[in-house]
Amino acid sequence: MRSLFALCAAALFAAALPAQPTTEPATTPPPLDAGASVYQKVVRSTVWILSDRGGGRSATGSGALVDKGRRLVLTNYHVVGDVKAATVFFPVFNGTKTVPEKKYYTDRAAKLGIAGEVVELDKGADLALVRIERVPDGVPELPFAAESPDPGQAVHSIGNPGKSDALWVYTPGKVRQTYSKKWQAKLDGSTVAFQAKVIETDSPTNPGDSGGPLVNDKAQLVGVTQGGAIGADSISIFVDLSEVKKLMNRRSVLALRATADAKDPPKADPKKPARDAPLASKDDGKFFSADAFKKVQPVAEKLLKAKGIDLLIETHQSLPKADADKLKAMPGPERTKVYEQYAKDRTKELKTNGLYVIATKAPPTLYVIVDNSAGFPADFGDRVRSALLTNFANKKFDEGLEKALTLALEAHSLAEKK
Repeated sequence: MRSLFALCAAALFAAALPAQPTTEPATTPPPLDAGASVYQKVVRSTVWILSDRGGGRSATGSGALVDKGRRLVLTNYHVVGDVKAATVFFPVFNGTKTVPEKKYYTDRAAKLGIAGEVVELDKGADLALVRIERVPDGVPELPFAAESPDPGQAVHSIGNPGKSDALWVYTPGKVRQTYSKKWQAKLDGSTVAFQAKVIETDSPTNPGDSGGPLVNDKAQLVGVTQGGAIGADSISIFVDLSEVKKLMNRRSVLALRATADAKDPPKADPKKPARDAPLASKDDGKFFSADAFKKVQPVAEKLLKAKGIDLLIETHQSLPKADADKLKAMPGPERTKVYEQYAKDRTKELKTNGLYVIATKAPPTLYVIVDNSAGFPADFGDRVRSALLTNFANKKFDEGLEKALTLALEAHSLAEKK
């Protein structure tokens, strides 16, 4: 299943080309506020976890997918305890909105629940890794921040509070301090001692939020929800990113990854062959300068090598194998269907897995298609299209291309730091 984004409009190249019928308003929708934008990027990677403690007892918590290739979900040790099995739920979407009602998932547990095995524990830092049987299509892994957050920095968390009837609940906050901490907690009738570097925030947390992701404004993981400070108001504790990185770099985890690669390789999709080199983009429509278009292939190579994702951009004077005059005369919605079908046929022919952009000058049309299995954010196609349109309409074709390439790299944390 693919997400499709299209525009057949005069506003596309209004400053450079003759007017054509429009199918969308020329105004750009207002950007999402920081919290809503971060939530949309992170929620797909966030999970609800159920662990059976035996004797009819169960525990619930939260977690996040941190290694898609190895199918590893990060959570707290106290969420899974010493059991070896857990059940993981990813959010279901109604359009772009999450289905938050807990009952929806419990009623469909047999279908929506994904079995997982606890494969690694850091009891001292209250961390655990759960390896799940499969990752649903379109779910990206959550990228790590480069470093721990500073006091005063805005942070965001998503969790599944047990007392709420809703899942994937959002909470904003500010970092109060990061420091080393020792503490104790009750777990399955026993007292457990913890010691780790933690992040203290002013954001409230509740039982069930434990194990969920704490992220920065770039939707990058900076910590893992541990819980609220007992007897204190507006103080919550999160296990710091540095502890997570230690866990992920353990020899046993590295060996687990190697074993996973050797014994349980990802199944090849016959529709999407492995490529040794990226697909060749082309600017037959002469939209861009030669220097600007030279940047496309290096980005495509980077995406393919790091994530196995295709990037293909094709421009033409007119749509191949189509009558330009007939297309010009078509109402906008009909023309959109023609481009949609062309894009579908083209990506099927090339067996692409990623981002495909086609643009023509006669008639002036832009079409963007994103494969959900490539792990791009839900709003990625809209953002690429908006970046191209905004700059194209002002004859800033090279700037639009550069912005689109940057978005593709940032979506997978591959952009170079400035």
